[in-house]
Amino acid sequence: MKKTSLVIIIFLHSLSFCVFAQDKNPEFKVLTYNIYHGENPGHPGTPNIDDVANLIIQLQPEVVALQEMDSMTTRLEGVYGEKINWIAELAKKTGYRGYFAKAMDYAEGGYGEGVLVKNALNYKTQELPTPVGGEPRAAAWVKIELENREQLYFGATHLCHQFEENRLAQLEAITHYADSLSKPAFWAGDLNFDPSSTEYKSISSKWTDAGLAASNNSPTFDSEEGKRIDYVWFDAEHFELVNYKVIDVPFSDHYPVLVTLRLINP
Repeated sequence: MKKTSLVIIIFLHSLSFCVFAQDKNPEFKVLTYNIYHGENPGHPGTPNIDDVANLIIQLQPEVVALQEMDSMTTRLEGVYGEKINWIAELAKKTGYRGYFAKAMDYAEGGYGEGVLVKNALNYKTQELPTPVGGEPRAAAWVKIELENREQLYFGATHLCHQFEENRLAQLEAITHYADSLSKPAFWAGDLNFDPSSTEYKSISSKWTDAGLAASNNSPTFDSEEGKRIDYVWFDAEHFELVNYKVIDVPFSDHYPVLVTLRLINP
């Protein structure tokens, strides 16, 4: 009887330790997706918001970075029959909290970045530099809280598609801001360069590319070149990679990238 009781006590102790370890080092999913302004490029004039919403509901990421996002534009009116706040509509469909970081005025509305978050504390729009001109760009930053009450910062961006000089300056601005934050940070988006580029090589070794860590160079942009230009970056001092996946769905001209991270050093 005593031996049986001892076994039960040891089992309960080990179970409580596992629960404590999972609580202290939680895993969470990050999704980044260029959504082609809310239209299915394979079927012009067809909305893709329900497809994107269903994908998010199925995957259940903690945070989502969305690029090429329109808000209240005539372009959306042509696809949806009315001007809509696309991120707000997506938030309603998924149950997430949404935020739009406008990079520029466009088609009687705005164009920029979107984020969806399960539990957001505050938001910030960071205007990014364009030293040689071109389209304005921005990053959306959000302070999030995980289920275990740990607080983190998440950044979502879409870098210049025209000029290397702009992308280099924008990377410097994003990483400088991330380095200044009081909590561990990670960031994601369509960066418009591949791993062989000058821009990629300019990023500090502090930041880990989830695709490289997973030894997965699968294309994230549907083109003949088959380039990987969509990324999730994390600080290996605070996070470790659990899983990396490029998802083959036809809702945009990009493929969504799903990354699972584990918080190891809050």
